Amino acid sequence: YVRTRDVWHLFWKRADGKWHRYEPCPEADSLGAALRTIDEDANGCFFG
Repeated sequence: YVRTRDVWHLFWKRADGKWHRYEPCPEADSLGAALRTIDEDANGCFFG
């Protein structure tokens, strides 16, 4: 969470062991929106 911008950044851990921005939606305006993006998991990054 970036308080000065009031946005949530979404990252996921790739097989290389590094954290990368989640490209379909790298930012969310609210925690609820971030959780919806994670739940949808369009690229299978969070839940395989």
